[in-house]
Formats: sequence, structure tokens, C-alpha cells
Amino acid sequence: MKCQHVNKVRALLMTLFFSVLIFSGQSIAGNKIEHTEQVQYDMKSGEESIYTVEVSESHDRILALIAEVSPTLKPYSEFHFTPCLKKSSPDSVAGTYHLDSENVEQSDAHMKQIASFMKLQNLSVQLTELAPGEDLLLMKQNNMLITVNTTDTLDMLATCKPHSPS
Repeated sequence: MKCQHVNKVRALLMTLFFSVLIFSGQSIAGNKIEHTEQVQYDMKSGEESIYTVEVSESHDRILALIAEVSPTLKPYSEFHFTPCLKKSSPDSVAGTYHLDSENVEQSDAHMKQIASFMKLQNLSVQLTELAPGEDLLLMKQNNMLITVNTTDTLDMLATCKPHSPS
């Protein structure tokens, strides 16, 4: 079993990255572009970093572009994911986001660390329906729980078909 230490910066960026993938994944049945920014503030040093995130998706593929815009402007790093979500019970969907490929800006040490982390493991999630239009999201890498408002049903999110024996 491989273990890899995830420092605070990587953990925060992974949380942002993962959240954006999942929130944009709520419309996985159609094409949608999602834009957000994340501000990270270090209380010890007083330093602030701002990242911009763009997500474009289709039914079976997600492209995420992430770039630091402050304190220095850096080019986007690209991450290509394939979602695989299966219905695990009548009111729950679980699965992974697999990193298919990446094109990381070499001057951005944080993005290189995130790419290295994601090469070693898939991003694991579970969505459980609390009420119609409201799901509970568990991000397994950082044990984060978030409630998500959605118009999509769990059946619409279950995009990965079980492998059939050959």
C-alpha cells in the first residue's frame, strides 16, 4: 500500500478541485462550463493566493483548467478526468473520477504536486439523497461532507456501467 503525505496547500487545492468537479458533475447529462475562483489565505505568513478554475464537461469526460492568478499570473494547467459513478443503493451513488491525462504548467509547484497525487489514486466520492433536490456529498480523500442542491436524479448521475464478463 502506498502512502503519500498531502501538505496543507495540496489539501486545500484538492478540496477546491474536487468540489468543482462534483458541483459541475451535477449537470453531467448535458454540456456545461463552470467557472469559479478560490482564495487561499495563510494565517501564519499573511500570504494570499488566488486560483481560477474552469470546468468543461460532456457525459463521459471532464476537463478542468486551473491557474494561479495572484500573486503571480501563471498559465493554466489541464486535467482530463473520466467519471465512473454507479448506483450503490436506491438512494446513493458512489464512484471515482479517474485522471486520464494532464498538462501541468511546469512553473507551478502546487499543480505539479496535485498531479502527482492524482496519478497515484482516483478521486473517490459518494452522493446520498437526503431529500428530493438535496444530496449529501462525501469526498473520501479528505473526509469532507457537503450538502449539494441538484436538479439531477441519482439515476442521471450514474454514468458508469458495470463491466460485463467476457
